[in-house]
Amino acid sequence: MAINKDQVKGRLKQASGKLKAAAGKAVGNPTLRVKGAVESGLGKAQTAYGDVRARATAAGLKAKKKVSQASTRAGKTASKTLRKARAALPRVR
Repeated sequence: MAINKDQVKGRLKQASGKLKAAAGKAVGNPTLRVKGAVESGLGKAQTAYGDVRARATAAGLKAKKKVSQASTRAGKTASKTLRKARAALPRVR
């Protein structure tokens, strides 16, 4: 499964938020600590959205491949049936 930009941006935002929260805790700044926690939460949400998008894309590609394979099988079966039907017809000269 490929990584999409929402997954990357979400993880970066999450890491940045954790750093801000830790810095806020270290210097005793409750505002920075809360802003960091909020940013980290937003990053988690964006990462989760990216994960869902990646799974949906993978499922779509898998379904597309199955449809293509079924179509190919149906075409081969139809050709085979047509050949048999032509062979069963009497030859006219």
